[in-house]
Formats: sequence, C-alpha cells, structure tokens
Amino acid sequence: MSFRFSQFCVALLLPLVTCVVGDSSASATPVALDVAPTSWSSCPSPLFGPRFSAPTVADGARTVALTFDDGPGPSTARILSILLSFHVRATFFNIGVNEAKWASDVRAEATDGFEVADHTWSHPFMTTLSVTAQRSQLAAVANEQRSLVGSSPCAFRPPYGDYNATTSSLASSLSMGEWLWDVDTDDWQAAGSGSSSWTDRIISLAESEGGVQSHPIVLMHDLAVTMPATVAALPTIIRYFLAHHYQFVDLLGRAGPPNSCGTSLTPFATSPRRFLVPGGVLASSESFYSANGEFVLTQERNGVLALLGNGRLLWSTPTRGHVGAVTHLSVSGALSVMMPAGAILWHSSRAHRGDRLGLGNDGEISLSSGAITWWRTSTHLFSLSSYHALGPDWTLYSPNAECRLVMNGTGQLVLQSTSHGTLWSSRGQYDAGSSAILEGNGNLEVVSRIHHVVWASGSLSASATLRVTDAGRAVVSSPGRPWLWSNP
Repeated sequence: MSFRFSQFCVALLLPLVTCVVGDSSASATPVALDVAPTSWSSCPSPLFGPRFSAPTVADGARTVALTFDDGPGPSTARILSILLSFHVRATFFNIGVNEAKWASDVRAEATDGFEVADHTWSHPFMTTLSVTAQRSQLAAVANEQRSLVGSSPCAFRPPYGDYNATTSSLASSLSMGEWLWDVDTDDWQAAGSGSSSWTDRIISLAESEGGVQSHPIVLMHDLAVTMPATVAALPTIIRYFLAHHYQFVDLLGRAGPPNSCGTSLTPFATSPRRFLVPGGVLASSESFYSANGEFVLTQERNGVLALLGNGRLLWSTPTRGHVGAVTHLSVSGALSVMMPAGAILWHSSRAHRGDRLGLGNDGEISLSSGAITWWRTSTHLFSLSSYHALGPDWTLYSPNAECRLVMNGTGQLVLQSTSHGTLWSSRGQYDAGSSAILEGNGNLEVVSRIHHVVWASGSLSASATLRVTDAGRAVVSSPGRPWLWSNP
C-alpha cells in the first residue's frame, strides 16, 4: 500500500531531509545481493531525487502515467488485459517477494511491453533501515527482475513515499529514476471489496485530481489480494484521459501501444544501396556486396544465386546443380540465372526496361528504375547468433519489420520504431566505427575500433541468440533461458 505524500515534505526537499508518511511495522530485509555493474544497465542515466509528474512528449501534449504498486497479484492478468485492449502504457512497481511468487505475471508484463519497476523486496519503511539494508531491498528486486525478464528496473518507488538522501543515492547508483505520484486513488483501502461505492471513489479521485494537471502520475495498486474495484474503475479512468486528449506514457517516457513496434504506413527510410547496371553479369563464384559489407550476393559455383548476411543464407534461387551458371541483368530489366549457352534457369517475376539491380544495407534485393521498385525480395536479418556481429550501419529487424536494432555510425546500439522513433540506446563512450558483438558466452558487447568494450549486456550463456520482437524489445536468449538480457 502507499499513502499520499506530504506536500509540506515535498516543499522542503533538501539533501538531508527524511520524509516519512504513515505507519507500518518494519518488513524483513532480504539477503544482500549484488547486481550487474551499472555499465551493463539498459536504463538511461537517471535524474537524482524523486519526480512527481509524468514524462513529457516531443509535441508538448498532455501526458498521464498510470502506475500500479505492490504487484504482481491475482488481478495482474486482468489489469494487463484492460491496458492492452485500450493500447495504453503503464508502469508496474513490483515487490520482490511477489515477483518470486507470480513470476509468470512479471514475464507477461515485460512481454506485453510494459515497464517493470522496483518497489523494494518486502515493502519496508526505507528510512528505518541501514544503508546496507536499503541497498539490499533495491538490489534484490533488480536481480529478481533480471533473472525473470532480462533487464534490471529503470524506475524505483519507495514504499509509503518514505525516502531519504541515502535512498535517492542508492536508486541513482543502480541506474533507477525515483518516482512518486501526484494523483492518489486510495484504491488499496478497498481491501478486496468490489462495491460500486469503492469503484466510484477510485474513479472520482483519478479524474478530479488528474484532470486539472498537465502531466499526472496516477497511483493505483495490484495487491496480493484481488482488486475488483480497481479493475472495475480502470476502463472508465482510461476513457476519461483519452477523452481529454492525454497521451499515456510509462516512466521511461515511451508512448504509443505497449505491445507493438507500430503499424506505420511509412517504412524505414531506404538504406544505401549498391547497384548492378543493365547488361551486368555475375560470373560463377563472383560476388556483389552491400555498401556496408554486411550482405553479399554470390553466384555460386553450383549454379545458385545466394544472398548471405552474417554468415547465414538468407535467400537463394532454385538452381542448384547447374555448374557454370551466371547471373545476368538484361537491358530489358530482367534478372536471370542462366547457362552460358542461353538456357534460363530462373528469372525475376517482374522487370522494367532500364532497371538496376540493387543490394541495400538492409539486405533487400530489388530491381528499380528511378524511384519505382518493380521487384524486391525481403531478406532482412532477423537474428544474430553467437560469434557474429553487427558492424557500423548494420541492422537487425523485428519479424514485422516495424522495429530495428541498428549499430549506428556514432557507436551506439539503437532500437528504433517506424511509429515511435528511438525506443532504447546503449550507454557508454561512443566511438564511430564500433561494432556490436554477440560473444560465444552470450554476452552482447559494443566494442570500439581499438577493441575496448564500451558497453555490455552481462548476459552469459552458450548458444545465445539476439533478436528483436514485434513488441519492441531486443532480447538475448538461449535454448534453456529465454530472458538472458533485454532492453526495458
């Protein structure tokens, strides 16, 4: 449970001020655990100290952040279902002991694209604890979440709004922003009741307190008991903020549908291409590379025209067994695999006079003239296996091609969406020309040109694979461990 934070205490926030609200007996402190080094964190650099309003968005629209404390619990699945049905984001501040009990619900929160955050291991008054005990409360949840969903939490909320300078410093050292609230629905007081009076009270508080603010953070709960009043009130609260033109955001500032990269009608910009001009020929064993060198189109000795990316066969023609075949681009625009004597073994389905054969940095093979593409193959790279790398400007796509993980020219590993822009980027020193390497031990590393590791995922397991999901998450997994690492 949480209590409304004292406005007097908010006004007097000083480095050594301790703010304590409400009554509770001290909760058990977990065994001290270490977390991965900060350099492994997937989180953006946090601001120091508590924040009380929702993140803003680029267009300056009003935003609202729905937050749920104390979960997971029996009502988590229903809350997720409602949020997904409205396509709105939210943040779940989970208690460690509940995460251990309802692990599948934590994974569901992350899989569906919601932010999973830290609400301590056992919900104590933080200011009653020693520095070591406070750190254990935060670090234990970070470890639990990393083991369950591959990413450490990027947001922390102290139980009861009770924190001091030590609490804030520890949260910051673990790469977590500290978030309170400014709209309290008091829904925890319903204590499992589903009466209409409690439902109406929750709705009234959310609308009356939130509707007068430009960027409210709404506090609700997902307790270890059923929350029928909260579940009943949630659709009405969402409809209210939608009707008043608020954008729903999580505390990482992400807007848009939580479980999708997007469905933009405008795809990613066409990548740089290299071209084979009309009349060009790829003789047996000759190759044609993309501009960044990631993809190679080869006329193999066995007669197959094959596209490889990262050492993997991505596309080929059904012409195996015809030794000596060549690939020819005619002036009429037809791309053909043919025998030297002229017998055509395979040809592109469409062509136009003057077409050029293009091979893009995204792996697409195309026949185009001017701005018009007459024929193409979708040959994106969808996964990266151990011992392979993403070089500068190399790209890994989600299955729906609406998200991509790019090793950009400045040395950052960046996850992008067609609809929502940048979703995540690696931290550390940037070095143009860096590569992202998935080591044989499963650790994803950004390595500079002089072979310095500037960022690492800290995921360790043999036979690992890096992929991008349609929900907008980059994930390192292995056969027995589906969540070795992920961005938040």
